[in-house]
Amino acid sequence: MKKLLQMFFFTSIPFGVIMGLMFQELEIGVMAGLFFGLGMTIIVGVINKISMKSIGESGTSSVKQEKEMELTLPYNSAFELCKKAVLSINGTKITYENEQEGMIRAKTAVNALTWGDKISVFVEKVDEERSKVHIQSKPAVATTVVDYGKNLKNVKVIANYLVPPRSLSKEHE
Repeated sequence: MKKLLQMFFFTSIPFGVIMGLMFQELEIGVMAGLFFGLGMTIIVGVINKISMKSIGESGTSSVKQEKEMELTLPYNSAFELCKKAVLSINGTKITYENEQEGMIRAKTAVNALTWGDKISVFVEKVDEERSKVHIQSKPAVATTVVDYGKNLKNVKVIANYLVPPRSLSKEHE
């Protein structure tokens, strides 16, 4: 609900002010802003809900997504696997990598729904055979209110690449 209210205010107020200035009539501007904000909130809210359901989530979620996981891989192998996992997302380019720091940063391309995303993966050595991985994905534009589940999908794609989900048939064998 908070996200819907943010969408309403971020669309209705600027539009209402512009319309009020254009027509030099405050009442027209306010009414136009309210109707425009309501319409945009409904349209964007429905598109966001449909997008979230398509990736298996219900409701709305934060645009900044994070996940931490442990891999049974030595540090160097985990770092290389994380690079491949990040690049498995279409249109992603690695912008920074430092194996000594365990840091991988990437960005996704602009598309019809977003201005792109910033992905960060931090790999940490636990012991000789295990590594900890912290994945974060957030919009490239800090003021983004709705991402249509894009950052959640980025985190899920990377996590599933690192540890693929087991199929039911293998669990029953």
